[in-house]
Order: sequence, then structure tokens, then C-alpha cells
Amino acid sequence: MLYFRTQPDSVFIAFVKHALHWELQGVRRISSANDDDAWLVGYPVLGTMFTPYSALITLEELLVANEASTVYRLTDYHWLLVYECLKNYCVWHNDQVNDGLVPFIMLGGYRFGLVDFETMTDRYFWDHEFMELLYANAADPDDCSCGGNTDTSDLDLSYGLRPHPHRLQLTLVKETAWCIPEPQECGQWRLP
Repeated sequence: MLYFRTQPDSVFIAFVKHALHWELQGVRRISSANDDDAWLVGYPVLGTMFTPYSALITLEELLVANEASTVYRLTDYHWLLVYECLKNYCVWHNDQVNDGLVPFIMLGGYRFGLVDFETMTDRYFWDHEFMELLYANAADPDDCSCGGNTDTSDLDLSYGLRPHPHRLQLTLVKETAWCIPEPQECGQWRLP
């Protein structure tokens, strides 16, 4: 299981699984063509951080970890990849529902109507610091929107550098500290 801010339920785990798998298929299509331009056009954010091959490997590892009974901590690179996967999948998913082609989509035995991506990330992501690092100017510490509250070893994100393999290692979490959602967050008609 991936270590999200709020303990994921089986519905969210199923949604993440399908989002990662859907993105994996898209990356495989582009990587099989060996077209670097198509990779950068199809994945402008991920294309600067990952090669198609490293994205494939990382997505496969995330899929395995998402289904595991043990809990794994993600690096900023993982968070970026999961964020982009969920965002892309939510756009596709909501287009299918909005176009009236289907009233809902079945995923892992659950019916999904429209999905609110912003609410999902607000509820399950610890923060969006990994996004701030993408646009920070690492040469000027005062320009960094993270306010110096980040691990400087992750600043290579702001340079657009591709991750070293040791940066893509999932870490086993021994003690979890899940955030308990407020009662008013429950019972929405849109996921989550």
C-alpha cells in the first residue's frame, strides 16, 4: 500500500490501481515508438523528469506497492508520477462520464461517476511540495516557494534532472500516522 495522508480505502486503492495501469499502457505505447518528441509532447512534466523506460519501471513498482499489504513511503518523484497519473486518468474518466457515453465506470467492483481530482489530492496527498520544487529557482534560495522547508537533496527536481535510481526506491513504513478525515468530508456524491 502507498503511504497517503489519509489511509486509503478499497475504493481509492482500486481507483489508483486503474489510474496507474492506464498510464502504464499510455507510456508503453509511446516508448514502443522510440519517439522522444512524442514523449515530451504527451508527458510534458514527466518527460523532463523521467525517460520512458524509467517511467515504465517506476509505474510497475508503484502498481506492485499499491497492492501490497505493507506500507511504502514515496519520494517526491513518486508523488509527481502518481499526481500526473491521477490527473490524467481523472480527465479521461470524467470526459467519459460527461460525454454521456456512460453514466458511470466500473473499477474493481465499484461504480465511479464524476471524480473530483482536487478534493482527492487534498484528502490523500500530504502536500504539493513536489510541485513547488518543479518551478523553484534552486540558484536563488529566496525564490524557492517552499520557504526553505524542504530537504535540499530533492532540489534536483527544480533543475529538471532525471532521478538517480536510488531516488526511486520506495521505503518501508514501520509505523503509520494516518490523518483521520473530518466527518463533513464524508458522504460526498463525488469521489472521494
